Amino acid sequence: MDIKKLCSAIEDKKEELYELLCSLIHINSENYGSYGKEKECAEYIKKLCIELGLETEMYSPLDLEGYADHPDHLGGRGLENRYNVTARWKGIENEDALMLMGHSDTVRIGDIANWSISPLVGEVRDGKIWGRGACDDKYALATALFIIKLLRDTGFVPKKNILFTAYCDEEHGGSNGALATVLRYPTERIVNMDCKNFEIWHCASGGMEANYRYHTEKNVDSAALAAKASVVVMEELEAFAKRRREELSNNKFYEGTIIPDTSFRYMHVKAGDNGADLGVGEVLFLMYTDKTKEEIMEELAALDKTISEKLRPMGIIGDGFTPHTRFFHYAYSDPDNDSIRDMQAAALEASGRTLTPCASCLSDLSVILKYGAKNAFGFGIGRDFNAYGGAHQPDEYIECDKLVEYAKIIATYVVKYLG
Repeated sequence: MDIKKLCSAIEDKKEELYELLCSLIHINSENYGSYGKEKECAEYIKKLCIELGLETEMYSPLDLEGYADHPDHLGGRGLENRYNVTARWKGIENEDALMLMGHSDTVRIGDIANWSISPLVGEVRDGKIWGRGACDDKYALATALFIIKLLRDTGFVPKKNILFTAYCDEEHGGSNGALATVLRYPTERIVNMDCKNFEIWHCASGGMEANYRYHTEKNVDSAALAAKASVVVMEELEAFAKRRREELSNNKFYEGTIIPDTSFRYMHVKAGDNGADLGVGEVLFLMYTDKTKEEIMEELAALDKTISEKLRPMGIIGDGFTPHTRFFHYAYSDPDNDSIRDMQAAALEASGRTLTPCASCLSDLSVILKYGAKNAFGFGIGRDFNAYGGAHQPDEYIECDKLVEYAKIIATYVVKYLG
């Protein structure tokens, strides 16, 4: 297939891509951690896939035999009502060669007063598409579906099977949907389309969110003592944080990046609860690491002992560390593997863009690399968390021109690999 004609066809039909993304934004698929609203979105995507003539399955991660006992299953997530959709476009040879995957859930909308637009509007305005999920990660789902339809309409027949999955439970450290996808549908190559700024993520840090909780031995009428204890906890955590910064600074995939400096962050420090639980305190933190889960849990167990000994003379009992998310395993693919090189070549041919592999933090790439294809990588155009309208922010948006360019690159990659 002529790549210039392919890119021209994408340009001509870009309004269809915009409309598809808007239709996905219209559907509320918030992830609340212990439950999610992905079902309606999954049903809509299933309908679209069936209309495209694809072999389609909608399933909960719990539908996989033995999933509840899998070592990386994260419980307490309401998975019985949360769904993946996987569709297969059969090729000349009936072998599963390529998986394009992105997540259907979004973070919560939050306080509507912080939005200047309706968060579920799916509006195209000022060269942008606005709404919750626009850049995290519904642009990916729209792009994959758009490309499959366009290629089928042009008569393209892949040499081997192309699979597409919209998976659930990514936000809040879930990864159940991604894990279930790669366990149920092993493929030769996987492109996880949940990524940022035209980056290629070949490395996923380990880590998790966790909290340290404590309480006073006696009833108190003020949160002052619990607040003082938080200072002790944070002082002891500093050595743990320093080790995280040092190890990633010495990791060849992270040295020279900003990630080591942000490898330990406090999410909240709390004493009392608006007049209730005045003797209870909590320190919640996020950490990245290239150490194993066993190594980190051993460190935290020793740290718990030290903290408890320092709190006891204050009349405070330490309750220990509790994970708030799954533990993400450090994993990476060769930054020079065939699949990444093919995507880099596709970008150069489709738009003249140079793609550089880099490392990421706490993404679903962790479980994808561990249990799926060893040459898997992330590639996407999501926007930074700290940017106006970025991922998880009010007024979330994606730029139309970048969305079209992204579609051209992904389509070129598919055609070059399976044409």
